[in-house]
Amino acid sequence: MNISLLLSFAAAAMCLCMLSVATDAFCPPVVTSRHQRQRHPLAAVTEDEVLAQVEKAEESWARALEARKEANALSDRAEEQGEAAAEIAKEAEAAIREGAISLEKIAMADQATNSNLDAGSVLSRALQAADDADRLEAIAEVALANSEEMLDQHLIDFPDSSLA
Repeated sequence: MNISLLLSFAAAAMCLCMLSVATDAFCPPVVTSRHQRQRHPLAAVTEDEVLAQVEKAEESWARALEARKEANALSDRAEEQGEAAAEIAKEAEAAIREGAISLEKIAMADQATNSNLDAGSVLSRALQAADDADRLEAIAEVALANSEEMLDQHLIDFPDSSLA
């Protein structure tokens, strides 16, 4: 390899190191997690950025709440349909035990089966909605944590901020 090329790489590396040391002296730390801080060159978290992140967290929580309400409503509906299906099934079983099989008794058994299938379908949708609500709540938790970290960093960057 060419010596002049090696020397230019070494000079570039030294410049980067010196630039890093110089910016460390003038740049505040950036919070990257609750337990770790690192320097970020010439960047500060503004009040607008903090407020935007807080709004994002609030919107995430609102979506999670709506999803949870939907899951609870579907769960209640599935419970009601399940209870109704159980009652229809009891009536159909009692009718079938009372003598000969007829078209009417077969229709009752068919209605009981369909009621159970409908209740199972609503229960399946309720479980899916609960999973969606859990996922949205996890996203909202992350958004909240991010907004708290951004606020902490903003207060380091701007100690006299109105957000203090």
